[in-house]
Amino acid sequence: MEEEFITVKTFAFPADVSIVQTFMEMKGIEVFMKNLTASRLAYSIGDIEMQVKASDYDAAKNALIEGGFAEPEDFFL
Repeated sequence: MEEEFITVKTFAFPADVSIVQTFMEMKGIEVFMKNLTASRLAYSIGDIEMQVKASDYDAAKNALIEGGFAEPEDFFL
């Protein structure tokens, strides 16, 4: 059975994604960037979702906070 992916962070600009994605991968957390390619192709702003496996959600949340990419109050799950 395939594991569910959960959005852990949303980005407004494609340029903001690379550093955070690299940081997460260095922490050993696999990420999927939903809508990134479409956003780059259409030059749209917003709705780029960083998704992680449900089992990695807590580690991803903590890594984002540790890296300064999010605040604890950003998470409601």
